[in-house]
Amino acid sequence: MWEKLLELGRPLSMPWIILGDFNCVKSPAEKQLRVPPTWYELKDFADCCLALGLHDAQTTGCYYTCSFQPAGMPLRSLSGYRFLFYNPAPKPKSFRFFNMWADHLDFIPTVEERWGLNVEGTPQFQLCRKLKALKSSLKAFNNLHYGHISVRAKEADLALQNAQTYLKSNPGDVAVRDSLGDLRKKDTFLTEAERHFY
Repeated sequence: MWEKLLELGRPLSMPWIILGDFNCVKSPAEKQLRVPPTWYELKDFADCCLALGLHDAQTTGCYYTCSFQPAGMPLRSLSGYRFLFYNPAPKPKSFRFFNMWADHLDFIPTVEERWGLNVEGTPQFQLCRKLKALKSSLKAFNNLHYGHISVRAKEADLALQNAQTYLKSNPGDVAVRDSLGDLRKKDTFLTEAERHFY
C-alpha cells in the first residue's frame, strides 16, 4: 500500500489530502495497547509520510476506530502541507429555477414585467439581457416569498395548530374561525413549497 501512495503522491503538484484508516500508527503514543508497537511496525508508515511530506492535521474529537478503542484521543488525518496556502476564490452560485415559483400568483406578473423591457440589439442579445434581468427579479422574488422556507412552514403550521386549539375551547370566536381558512391555505402552500425545495 505504501508503494502505491508513493506512486500517486510523487508526481502531484496540487495540494492533496489523505484520509482513512491505515491500521497502523506513526508513533507508540498513538496506540493504546499494553504492549507498544515495535519499531518495525512503525517504520514503513513513518517513511512513507516523510517521503511524501505528509503532516498530521490538528484535529479534535472522539477517538474513532473499528477496534472500539476508548474515547479521548483525537482523530488522525494526513495531508500535504501545501493545501494550507491554497485559497481558491469564491465562485458565484449557479441559478436554479424552482417549479414552485410557477404556482405563485405573483410569478407571471414578475416574468411579464421583465420580459417587457425594451432592449436594443440583435435578437440573441435581447434574449440574454431579458434573461439576465429576469434572473435578478426571480432571485428577489424567491427571497421575498420563499426565503427561510423551512422556518416559515413551521411557523405557519404552529399558527394553524394554535388557532385550532383555541377554537376548541372558544368555538364562538368568529374572527378566529374566519381566519382559519387563510391559515390553512398558508400552511398548505408553505409546506408544499418546502417539499418542492428539498
